Amino acid sequence: MKSFVNRLAAKFRYAFEGLFHGICHDSSIRIQCGFALLAAAAGILFRFTVMEWMILILVIALVIAMEFVNSSIERLCDLSAPHINEASKRIKDYAAAAVLIVSIGALLVGLLIIGGKIL
Repeated sequence: MKSFVNRLAAKFRYAFEGLFHGICHDSSIRIQCGFALLAAAAGILFRFTVMEWMILILVIALVIAMEFVNSSIERLCDLSAPHINEASKRIKDYAAAAVLIVSIGALLVGLLIIGGKIL
């Protein structure tokens, strides 16, 4: 049982190390975190309901998680193919497109929530 708890604790430690490293060393992740703070400020300003906060937190988590996945894919491509090639470029472009799609969706969710408050 103790070894299970130790392994679980180690997994959480590694995850938090990745979280803090990404925030400290990846500008794209920091930008997304900045947008998340702006969205949270809008939630406070417009007095979001509990349900609206739940939706906002979910889309924020989705965008930031996708940015971590994108950054991981970019680093893997750079490790496997240090020189620019078409396959690596396409893989990176697809990962970036995934972040863009999720970000646009999150923006639309935010605009719908705020629009409902204003109108």
